[in-house]
Amino acid sequence: MNTPSLTPATQPEDMAQSRWWTASCLSSPTRLPFSFVYQGKNISGIPETWHPATWTNRIDANLVETVYEATDPVTGLTVRVQWLAYQDFPVVEWTVWFSNTGDTPTPIISDIQAMELTLTGEQPLLYHCNGDFWNESGYTPEESPVAPGSALTFMPEGGRPCDHAFPYFRLQFSGCGATLAIGWPGQWAATFAGVGDGVAIQAGQQQTHLRLLPGECIRTPRITLLSWVGDTDRARNVWRRWYLAHVLPRPDGRPLAPMLAIAGTEDGEEFTGATEENQLRLLEKFARQGGDFDVWWIDAGWYPCRDAQGQRHWWHVGTWEPDRERFPRGFAPIAARAREQHARLLVWFEPERVYRGSRLWNEHADWLLFGDEKDDNALLNLGNPVCRQWLTDHVATFIRENGIGVYRQDFNFPPLDYWRRNEPADRQGINENLHVQGYLQYWDELLARNPGLFIDSCASGGRRNDLETMRRSVPLHYSDYGYGIPPVKLGFQQTLYEWIPYFKEVTMDWEFNQSGDDPRFSSGIDPFAFHCAMGAMMMLGVDIRRDDLDYALIRRMIALWRQAAPFILYGDYYPLTSWGRDADRWVAWQFDREESGAGVIHAMRLPANTEDSCIIRLKGVNANAAYRFENRETGEQIQLSGAALARDGFTLTLPPRTAVLWFYAQR
Repeated sequence: MNTPSLTPATQPEDMAQSRWWTASCLSSPTRLPFSFVYQGKNISGIPETWHPATWTNRIDANLVETVYEATDPVTGLTVRVQWLAYQDFPVVEWTVWFSNTGDTPTPIISDIQAMELTLTGEQPLLYHCNGDFWNESGYTPEESPVAPGSALTFMPEGGRPCDHAFPYFRLQFSGCGATLAIGWPGQWAATFAGVGDGVAIQAGQQQTHLRLLPGECIRTPRITLLSWVGDTDRARNVWRRWYLAHVLPRPDGRPLAPMLAIAGTEDGEEFTGATEENQLRLLEKFARQGGDFDVWWIDAGWYPCRDAQGQRHWWHVGTWEPDRERFPRGFAPIAARAREQHARLLVWFEPERVYRGSRLWNEHADWLLFGDEKDDNALLNLGNPVCRQWLTDHVATFIRENGIGVYRQDFNFPPLDYWRRNEPADRQGINENLHVQGYLQYWDELLARNPGLFIDSCASGGRRNDLETMRRSVPLHYSDYGYGIPPVKLGFQQTLYEWIPYFKEVTMDWEFNQSGDDPRFSSGIDPFAFHCAMGAMMMLGVDIRRDDLDYALIRRMIALWRQAAPFILYGDYYPLTSWGRDADRWVAWQFDREESGAGVIHAMRLPANTEDSCIIRLKGVNANAAYRFENRETGEQIQLSGAALARDGFTLTLPPRTAVLWFYAQR
């Protein structure tokens, strides 16, 4: 196939590549790209002897669903495959469901692979990442050749899908490639094995060896496969465009816009010092200063959480009601005051972890999966439909009555051992599968019952940001590590911009803080800290209790970010410097709106960098056009031709620990 132009928009060649790789899968139900072992026999696709039926539905103008379904006439096991084909992007997705329609338990079903497919091509190179794990080494991108006879296997640690692994992959062949995502908020596994003419891929829930009880149903991860023709720049931006069009949540029917978040509280762990009085006082104080914000943030510790000595600890979770000592009227007054500022109230929850002595621990032990006797945490079993329904009713009502606009869910311990130690040998994988289904259904119902709500996915940072989760949420806290260490978090951002366009960054620089400051907030603010936090959501990491904050600077930098944020979120993304996390480098990237010929260059010279200038090569430049560049912080303007940019590049000159945004547009 011919390589298309450098434009990242979907091209006919991309759609043809997608059809090339998937046509054989759809030629017969027996060739669908999944497999399993049943009654000791390896089965690929749906057996012809099960007499599969097929029907097609058009879901909307851009999405066509084909369903394949069949039942084993002997055991009553029904297999249903949902195949989704996008009409506006070179993307297909599929999920497989197994149901017991009989009156007795099924024979053992095992080794279920949601994906069993070989992609053909020359010189395969796999792009992968190690996810988040509270370490500066997280989100490190890697490239690995997949030679014939070799194999690469990936899986997370502990049952959260992005813990030491990342369920997003890009497989580059000569001139084309495929982007793969495994939508599974649990313990997945994937293997890429080199074969003579390409790469054989297996992916699915890591462990399945189970019988299904009558009426019971399990599912595989959702597999997403995006095809593209061209280079890595095209790959990342066709993905970003598809993600923004079809994955990014749309509260009230509109895609999320860039947002500014602010928070404030008194002393104490996390928000254990928060009260109705200080939340209203601090919110109003910031508003009086002309602070323009979209989200007022209340994090962990607002519920009853005292220990035996009377001290409050945020991790004492499992009693999901406001602490009436501090919030006698709940959150409704705070939400109402935020709405007057045209802002949403965000509130933190962690429903799946239940701490010893909490209300759920004491009153509903039958809903919990326990670890060993010394473990102070238990897992709320969302695979139990009674438990899930209670949680849904309780939290959905809580959200509505308290005016919550952003539901923030955390998950601060690994669930895998709780799932596995509580299931018999012939039911391995059942607890995880039912829990994942319950978790997704819980979120779906929260969103359905509270129109306009959106969800923030957190799990000790960014450890549960698989694509199935991202269809319902955004990761506003993508890591617990390094949000005050600019060189590290800029490396994190460079990886995230490729995969998850909407995330939050915070304006903190711990080297800039004065000694003894509250680690939750900065003592002050400066332009460099702002520049290192300019994502789709920016959070002010300042202590708004202070009376000496430079609000004029804060207002000026917020205004600059609001001008740049639409480009950062919706533009095509081009990293202009190599990935890294050292403090002696330049960091530069470009966000380009191809359709309008406009964009931004964002560059930062880190503190230890000794190079006064850096020449960058812009992407998507029209050699026959002229461009106007503007630094809106200084008012400086530059006129350059596309030919000069292609020949000479664009020169950046900055002092150490400074940054610049150059806005550009075709003349």
